[in-house]
Parts: sequence; structure tokens; C-alpha cells
Amino acid sequence: MDLLTQLAVDKIGFMLAALAYFVFFLLILVTRVKNLPRLLLLSWALGGLAWALYYSLNQIVPYSTLTSLGLELGRSYLLLLFLLSALSAKSQSLPQFFSSRTVWLLSLTLLLWFMLCTSSWLTANLIFTGSLVLGVLQLALLEAMYRKAAGNRWQYKPLILSLSVPLLFDFVLLAESALFGQVDNQLWAARGYVYTAMIPIAIVAVRRIQAWGISVYVSRDIVLQSSLVLASGLYLCLISIVGFYLRYVGGTWSNLLQTTFLALGFAMLALMLFSGTVRRHFRVFIEKHFFANKFDYRQKWLELTRHLRQVDLSSAEQYDTLLQAWLNAIGYSRGCLVRLSHTTPARLLSCSGRSSLSVDEMTLINRYAARYAQQHWLVDLSDPKDPFASAQQDLASVDIQLILPIHSEGELWGLCLMNAPEVDKQKLNWELRDYLMLVTEQISSYLMLMQASKTLSENAQFAAFSRMSAFVVHDLKNVKAQIDLILTNSQRHKDNPEFIADTFDTLAAMQQRLGHMLDQLSNKRTTTSMASTFSVRNLIEQVITQRCAAKQPLPLLIAEQDVQLSIDKERLASVLYHLIDNAQHATANDGTITVRLTLGQSNLCISISDTGCGMSEQFIQQRLFKPFDSTKGNSGMGVGAYDALHFAQQHQGQLLVKSEQGVGTTFSLMLPLN
Repeated sequence: MDLLTQLAVDKIGFMLAALAYFVFFLLILVTRVKNLPRLLLLSWALGGLAWALYYSLNQIVPYSTLTSLGLELGRSYLLLLFLLSALSAKSQSLPQFFSSRTVWLLSLTLLLWFMLCTSSWLTANLIFTGSLVLGVLQLALLEAMYRKAAGNRWQYKPLILSLSVPLLFDFVLLAESALFGQVDNQLWAARGYVYTAMIPIAIVAVRRIQAWGISVYVSRDIVLQSSLVLASGLYLCLISIVGFYLRYVGGTWSNLLQTTFLALGFAMLALMLFSGTVRRHFRVFIEKHFFANKFDYRQKWLELTRHLRQVDLSSAEQYDTLLQAWLNAIGYSRGCLVRLSHTTPARLLSCSGRSSLSVDEMTLINRYAARYAQQHWLVDLSDPKDPFASAQQDLASVDIQLILPIHSEGELWGLCLMNAPEVDKQKLNWELRDYLMLVTEQISSYLMLMQASKTLSENAQFAAFSRMSAFVVHDLKNVKAQIDLILTNSQRHKDNPEFIADTFDTLAAMQQRLGHMLDQLSNKRTTTSMASTFSVRNLIEQVITQRCAAKQPLPLLIAEQDVQLSIDKERLASVLYHLIDNAQHATANDGTITVRLTLGQSNLCISISDTGCGMSEQFIQQRLFKPFDSTKGNSGMGVGAYDALHFAQQHQGQLLVKSEQGVGTTFSLMLPLN
């Protein structure tokens, strides 16, 4: 491309940039937000408009005239002011902002730099390098602004992108200019187009942002990342200066020396940015010299809470999750969780980043348990002043630095053992000791919850088995009563063919019931589902004639209609027998018991009414359906009414009770029709 074409391309690019800045200025001008960041951004847009118009109307070498230097420094100055105001923790007026020490020092520094640039003391290379440093400072502030935006990041992303891309382009342009002492024409020709392309994104930011004031919380991560960005930029500036010097003094070897140095310099920069060891050392340096506390406790507590929320009490990896939460609390990488007991050896519950416990480590654990069983004492084995650590010189293969005790009900329940590489190790001072004790108390509560949950689960299994046994014993007593009835009547009716036939029918029913109970015991279930279709009227008649005939008064069945049901026939028969048997116990021999079967539109009702002693309202509410609570003394199990209620609820039905003392009781079992 010839010179005239190059100049035409430059002018078109900067004209487009001027138009874009003008539109941006108008949009900011009509926004409703009225605060300092908005005013400074408005000034920056106006400065960009003047800057673009100047280069579109004049054919000059960049940074070569007083006006060009003033416009470049003015734009950088206004952008720095805007970023500082946006990062301010409180709203300020314009006089208050400019009276602050930071703004005052920035203004004085840029004024002195402008005066130096206009003098003959600085070469073009140094002027470009100084502008490069300003660009790095702006990038560092933009990075801090993005990280501090927190919940407002969605609003600020377009603004960050629209400002950072031109700054990165200027960084490449100025770095090239600092190396060779002049501006590259092709890069300069593209500058206007780059700025023009980013203005629409800035317009999106103006439409999206609701408020310019950002609530700032200076965390360690923000300081670390911002410091790395700033240090990297300064390092690149140093590479540019030294590279130019090598080219200046290298003679015929200049290109070789410059290329070699730049390659090595960028390799060192990559090492610093991506090396975990370097970043850890840098983090420790920042924490020691810029913060009063060792940890960002708010962030650490949130992380611990999130880790503990992931604990699944039913999962086999629950101990691994707790150990990882412990290690992450102080940034350690190796550790294990050990369960101690008076009757059994120490048991390893979880291990992370290391092998199982060695013989020396088991010896160390036993010594700690013997010495500090009743004390909440944290031990740092790397501290020679610790009395316990100094006494373990005979133990060589110990991959442990910190020993954290876990207590339950005043007893030493277990230990959490931790270690880390030397660069990550924390010294157990008063601050770390208090922090770890608090973390240990929190995690220990989850450990105890896990133990309690396990115990409750085991107790629930035993309770279910006991409940099943109670129902089986209840049914066995009923079977025994039927056998007694057969034996009693056999002396008088053993020669009667009808009695023998009824006896075999009864034995067949008893055999079916015993098989049902054995199935319950084998499968450890309180009920088994054996649905069948049967006649409800016939079932009631069988219960009365085969199970309830041994007692007086004998129930009277009233059933004008019949219905077919498809449920567990044996279970319903057992429920009806329990209710009728209870009525017989409560009613005198000369009393009456009536079993009535009635049908509704969507359900059937089996009511059992007696003229017995009745029950009080208090007894019905507090004792009637309470399992294992019987008024029959040793002859009753107290599960009949409870089982009937449970059966009704299982089949979406109801069991209603109406009773009056001295008058009688009516149980109404209501079941939905199939």
C-alpha cells in the first residue's frame, strides 16, 4: 500500500471513530444516572471525540507534536479517573474526588510526565515506554473493576470488553514502537477501526448498567490477580526497553540478540504466570505484608458451608467429603481421618493425597491419645517449641504436620491429620489455632450427626422387626385360640361328620395364616401384598363362624348387599377379627354385637357395634390406637386397633370410632370400592 492510500485509510478509520464517540457521548448525556463515574465517562467520551477528530484532520506522526501528546495523555488520564471513581467504595462529589490523595498524586505525576515529554530530555523510545506503563495501569484497574463487580458483572462485562480490547491493541502498538523508536504505519492505520468497533459494545454497557457505584470488598484473590496483571505489564515494559537496548548496541548481532532475549523473556513471564509454586509464594507475600489476618474468613466460611452441604449421610464417601472440607479450609493437600476407640485399634476412615498410616504414624497416634485424651490440644509437629513435637524425634517416617482432635461427649473420638508441601505449610500461631478449632467444631458436629443417623437407622430396623414380631405373636395367639376351641369341642362332637369337616376347613385356614406369618418372618416385613378378589359378605361370615365362635356374645351379621373387593383377603380378615374380638371382650355374655355391611356410591362400610362398657373420649384420643397398650392385661398385645387403623390408611380409607361409656361402641371401617 502506497503512502497516499495509507493516509486515506488512517483518516477514514479516525473519522468513523469520531462519529462513534459522538454517538457514545450523546447516549451518556441522556442517561438518568447522575453521579461522578457517569460524569467522568462523559468527559472521556468527549476527549475521545476530540482525539479522533484531530487525527482525522491532520497528517502528523503520532506522539510527535504537543497536541498529540496532550490528547493521548488526556485520554489516559480521564480513563484512569473514571476507573478510580467506579472503584470507590462511596459516592463522592467532584471536589471531594479531586481532593483525595490518590487522584492528586495521579494528576501531579501525569503533569510532570507531560512536561518531560515536551522537553528534549526524553527520546521517542522512552515516551512510548511511559505510555505503555499507563496502559498497563489502566488494564490492571479494569481487571480489578471486573472482579469487584461481583453480582453486577452481567452489567459491566460489555464495558470491560469495550475498554480492554483497545488498551490491549495500544499495548502491542506501543511495545512495537518502544522497540524500534517509531510507530508502525499499518498498526496505526488499524487503530481507528479498532476503537470504532468497540464503541457499540460500550453503548450496550450504557444501556445495561443501572448504577455506576460498585460496592467494593477487597479480597485476597482480587489483590493477587490485579497484582499479577500489573507485574506482568511492568515486566513486559522492561523486556521492551532491554530489547531496544540490545538492538541499539548489538551491531550485526542485533537481530539475533533481540530475538533470543524476547523469547527468553516471554518464557520467564509464562513461568511466573502459570507456575503454581510462584503463585503460592506471591500469595503468601501478599498475605503477610498487606493483610492483618491470615485468611479471608468470610470466603473461607462460605466455602466450608458449601462443602458440608455436599455431605450425603447415606453415601459411602461421606468421610471423604468431610476430610476434603477440612483440608480446603487451610489449603492443605494431604490428610487422613482416624477413628479412635478404647477397645479396638485406630481405624482409618478416609485418606486423601497420601498412603495409609505407617507403623510410626500409628505409634504417634497412640502417644497423642494417651497424652491428650481429655484435652482439645492442636499439635504442630514442625514446631520445635511444641512439647509433644519435640518428644517425637525417634519417629522418622511421619507424613503429618498438624494433629486436630475430634471430641464427643468429653471423649477423644478421633483425629484429623494434615500435611502439605513446604511452600503451603501454615505456622500454628494463635490465629490459625483459633480458626482450626472453630472449623473442627463445625465439622465434628457433622461427624456426630452421621454417627447419630447411623444409630437411628439401626434402631429403626430393630423397631421394625419388633413390630413385625408383635403382629406375628398376636396372630399366633389367635391360632392357638382356634386350636383350643377345636380340642374343647372334639370331646363332644368327634363322631359328628359335620364337625370333622368344619375342623378340616378351620385347619386349612390356620395353615394359610401360619404360612402368611412365616413369609413375614422370612422377608422381615410387617405385611405382604397378596391381593385377591373375594366376597366381603362371605369373608365376614367366615370370620364370625371360624374365629369368633369360641366367645360370647356371638356377632350378628346384617348385610343386605354384597360386594367384591380386590385386596389382601387375609389381612382384612385379621383386622375384622381384631375389632370383633375387642367388642366381645368389652361386652357381657348377654349383650349384643352387630356387624353391618352397607354400600355407598364410592365406598363400603363395615360397622361393628356392641353394647359393652364403652370408652371415654380421652381414652380414644390417647390410648386406643397406641401400639402395645392393652386393657386386657397379659392376654392382649395392644396392636389390634392400631393395625386396623393402619390398614384403613394404607387403602385410602377411614376407621371411625363412636363410643359412650356404659352404652357401647361402634367401629366403622370405610374402604373405597375397586
